[in-house]
Amino acid sequence: MRRQAAAALVALALASPSPALAQSAAAPLGDRAERKEVDGHPPAVGTELFNAGVDLEIAGRALSYSDLLSENVRTYDALAPMPSLRGEVYPLARSALPVLRDLGVTLSYARAVGLDSKGEGGARISTSWSRLHAGLKGRFRPAGQAGPVLFATGGLSWIDFDVASTGDPSRDAASVSYVSLRLGLDGRVPLGPVAIEAGAGYLAPLSMGALASYFRDPSAGGVDLRLAVAVPFAPGLEARAGASYTRFFYDFDSEPGDPYVAGGALDQLYGVHLGVAYHGY
Repeated sequence: MRRQAAAALVALALASPSPALAQSAAAPLGDRAERKEVDGHPPAVGTELFNAGVDLEIAGRALSYSDLLSENVRTYDALAPMPSLRGEVYPLARSALPVLRDLGVTLSYARAVGLDSKGEGGARISTSWSRLHAGLKGRFRPAGQAGPVLFATGGLSWIDFDVASTGDPSRDAASVSYVSLRLGLDGRVPLGPVAIEAGAGYLAPLSMGALASYFRDPSAGGVDLRLAVAVPFAPGLEARAGASYTRFFYDFDSEPGDPYVAGGALDQLYGVHLGVAYHGY
């Protein structure tokens, strides 16, 4: 009788696995790997379907020359407020496809307001400054959903700084129109309730604009850096503060007797910003 009771208990235990095992077995593999919540916490950044943000930036530019031997061009400086919009979409984020669900499209646009240049005699010269970035972005979470997120980006960057033509090369040479291929690496590291973001990119200019046209055989390259802090304050929403720096470096093959003679140029674009972002799951 005792043996029969023991056998019945063993059979019952084998036929009725624990609730946790049953739930794990019933959940699809993709869902178990990418749950929207971890231990009751809200979804982690780096698993969202889309995100969008708006920033107010104080942006600056400093243009200088090396080995400048002609007096018909000079350095240039500017500072202006620059509102910006940005967004990312991961169309297959809710699928179980292991690579495509972390492949997204990114787009950002910024334009300076209230920017003018000074011409001869202090005259105001109409000036515009815009940025547009578009490309593909892949994300990778090496330590799981709640850990750091790494991003690889590739795309096109357009930076246009246009000074209305005055016939004065010392001022007109400041105009540039950089269309560049950009490759970048970024990371986001959670530190308690906040997160630190950092990134760097290489820019290969396809066009440079008026500045390069003043000098013999110009060549250029560029790099950019960024650093930001993100602080969540509501579900899906976070406040952001950060800084960015972009550096284009030129090399000229000037010769004595050329109308404009310099060994190279350095075009530095920088800014600090405050903003807000929303992550949609």
